Amino acid sequence: MAAAVNGKGSSFEVGVVKPLFDTRTSAAAGTRYAYDVSADGQRFLINTLPGQATSSPVTVVLNWTAGLNR
Repeated sequence: MAAAVNGKGSSFEVGVVKPLFDTRTSAAAGTRYAYDVSADGQRFLINTLPGQATSSPVTVVLNWTAGLNR
C-alpha cells in the first residue's frame, strides 16, 4: 500500500491509501512474507503465483531431410 504523507508543521497528514501494485502472492510454508525490499529501497522481490498458462504454437516439419542439398 502507498499513501502521500505531509509532515510539515506540528501535524502529520496521510493521503488516500492505495495499492502500490497488483500481484498474486503466496507465502511459502514457514515464511511470514511473500516479498522483500532491496537494501537501497528501490526494488521489491516478490514470490508470486504463476499466471494462467498460455500455450505457444508448435510447428512440426515432416520430411525435412528432403529439403537438404546433398
